[in-house]
Amino acid sequence: MIQKAEWREGWPVVMGAALALGTALPVWNYVSSLFVAPMTAEFGWTRGQLASASASAFLGSIAAPLIGKLADAVGSRPVLLGGLIGYAAAFVALAYQPGTLAAYTVIIMLHTMIGIACGGAIFSRAVAGWFDRSRGLALGLTMTGVPLAAALTTPALSYIIASYGWQKGFLFLASLSLLIGLPAVILAVRDRDRHSPGASQQSDHALVEGADWRQIIESRGFWLLALSLVPINAAGTGIMSAMMPMLTDSGISPARAATLVSLFAIAVIVARLATGWLVDHLPSYAVAGVVAAIPAAGCALLVLYEGNYMFAALALILIGAQQGAEIDIVGYLVAKLFGLRNYASVYGVCVVFLGLSGAFGVAWFGRSFDANGSYRIALAISAPCYLIGAALLLALRSDIRRSDEDQNTAAAR
Repeated sequence: MIQKAEWREGWPVVMGAALALGTALPVWNYVSSLFVAPMTAEFGWTRGQLASASASAFLGSIAAPLIGKLADAVGSRPVLLGGLIGYAAAFVALAYQPGTLAAYTVIIMLHTMIGIACGGAIFSRAVAGWFDRSRGLALGLTMTGVPLAAALTTPALSYIIASYGWQKGFLFLASLSLLIGLPAVILAVRDRDRHSPGASQQSDHALVEGADWRQIIESRGFWLLALSLVPINAAGTGIMSAMMPMLTDSGISPARAATLVSLFAIAVIVARLATGWLVDHLPSYAVAGVVAAIPAAGCALLVLYEGNYMFAALALILIGAQQGAEIDIVGYLVAKLFGLRNYASVYGVCVVFLGLSGAFGVAWFGRSFDANGSYRIALAISAPCYLIGAALLLALRSDIRRSDEDQNTAAAR
């Protein structure tokens, strides 16, 4: 009955957030590799130079805790509205950039900093407040907006770039944020604690409960979670940033490579839904650890069977299984370990770890290509990175159990 009540009240928020998130910052990781070849060809940059400049984008994630704190204070909706408008403006700036690495570096960093305001942390805050028993599935459904949008957007964006140039590609992405994302937030996305005076006492209690910052920083669970993101995201973001050229360099045609990128996005969708359901029914640390280890096999396939279309498809499905679960699991574990009191700001700190490791991953893959003429060595190193992150997530077992015991004690009172 509680689960049905949660969905009856919260489904419009999930639907609106999924639709808007599909036009926001997280989608950039899926489509950014489409701009590598045309921009390096036009400006004479090496892939390593472009990768290093693009890596600076992740420095914008340093602003995530402050943006999260703002969302905790004023609510998710106003932050999301401002973020989407600014994010679209940043794409326009990228379209009309002067073509120097310095200018691109500054604009892409601002693009990410602004985009944090319409990123997964802020959307997750809005959704998480409406759900308790079905929070994992709700967050998973919300995050499917990203890979679904990527699966639909990638072929269209690839065609636009090939036919009209990379500048029109940036303008196309800006139009999606303004024409789809902005109306979706206005019409459907809102915080429960600022909207529903008739909410159940249990849900209202959950909205104000949670750890304070001293408890969070001193928590072993916080550091295990944050540090687990570093090797996982360095490998994952590096792979995503080089996905399109990695496939075409191996002999796969651009059209078939774009199909594989869409297949990767579909794998992410399935993984997000499956993982969301699993963390609601199984120990979340076990789900997180197992899923984080799966891409190691995908990396091995890309190294051992370079250029084989079928093995490349299987590899991207395996890598997409983790990519689809990562952000959902972060959002779920933050709420599980620390409650909703400082949800967006704690998530924001995790975004800093994601951003810095992502910056390293993008630069690492780009420079590895410049040094070796391929991505094989970077891919080979990525496999143990996933396994290290998986081990750290599995180590959350005692922290999750302690959190469950504390919640049960509080409920008994």
